[in-house]
Amino acid sequence: DQNLNNATLSAPALISGSESIIRFFLLPRQAGVVLLLEFLNSFRSFGLRFILYNYITNEYGITDTHAGKLLGIKGFVDILFGLLGSILVDIIGVRKVSVVALSVAIVGRSLLAFGRNTTTLFFALFFFSPCGDALLG
Repeated sequence: DQNLNNATLSAPALISGSESIIRFFLLPRQAGVVLLLEFLNSFRSFGLRFILYNYITNEYGITDTHAGKLLGIKGFVDILFGLLGSILVDIIGVRKVSVVALSVAIVGRSLLAFGRNTTTLFFALFFFSPCGDALLG
């Protein structure tokens, strides 16, 4: 019982909110860049997932059934690119894969945003977007 009391007394005190904010701003610049990229990446990922179905059906006039099939295929292609990405990271390194993936993801997002025909949509959904998403994720 005495050992338990000693362990409790020697445990570090909880950090206050203001102290944790100060510690956050004292992190190296690189940690801030990583956190910013992760924050922006979450918008890319979760934001687009919620609106992609509506975007495909409303902008391209694709039926619900066809849009569901397209998104199902995209999910499968995401898995394949994810497996390929894990192999590439081991071979050429995280930094190079991340730079290429970010570049490819930008192209994919641009095609989705500005493309106006189904061929462009298919390239964005089945190559550029999965490649960028899977390699960044």
